[in-house]
Amino acid sequence: MHDFIAAGTVNAAWNGLPQTLAVRGSVTMPQTPNGSLVVGYFNQAQQNNAGRLAFTSGGSTPTIVPVPALARMISILTANWQANNLTLTNTSINAATPIFVQAFGPGIPGMQPGSLTIGTPVQLAMRQAVQGTTTPNWMQLEFSSSTSNLEIVAVVGGPLDQSGNNAYVIALNAPTGDTGPPTVNPPPAGFFATASGNRYSLSFNWGAASIYVVNLSPQTAAPVTALLQSL
Repeated sequence: MHDFIAAGTVNAAWNGLPQTLAVRGSVTMPQTPNGSLVVGYFNQAQQNNAGRLAFTSGGSTPTIVPVPALARMISILTANWQANNLTLTNTSINAATPIFVQAFGPGIPGMQPGSLTIGTPVQLAMRQAVQGTTTPNWMQLEFSSSTSNLEIVAVVGGPLDQSGNNAYVIALNAPTGDTGPPTVNPPPAGFFATASGNRYSLSFNWGAASIYVVNLSPQTAAPVTALLQSL
């Protein structure tokens, strides 16, 4: 069971654990990782109430994101807040619009990742995570599904790119079709790549490094299979 943050109150020591924010409720992570952090959020309103969530870090201008009503899937924001604090505030208009929030990434509390072992397929249910170690050569992380359900996974690991990012959000069976690497088609905002089919492979050479994977698919989607291979 996750905690409920009432209207007008703040959990000033949020560590990423699942929380539900009433309207005007907030959580603050005193210090984020100096690398990408994946934040999931979900509108729990029983009525048809569109929600809003504000992300504030340091003295930066707040980022306001919509939180769709009646959706049965987690929305995702991935960013590197560069070890600054991070505050999430429910700014929805209707008071009956609670919003669930949770952070995902290596070392973030909330779930104990399972083991991601080279050469061994592992099935991931919604919000289930695994973590493993790569070897210092080219590797391939393959995701697959046995259905045509939309599937969404997030990967955290490897060196930071020029924007300070080292998280990769990937969708299978995506209505946007094939986008992102290896195609030249730009992916939708917030995604690294999407695939029109039920399989996608991410190839990389990060040396000996930790790799973290979490399934953020819709509630009714089938499990995703992840397979880490040494090439």
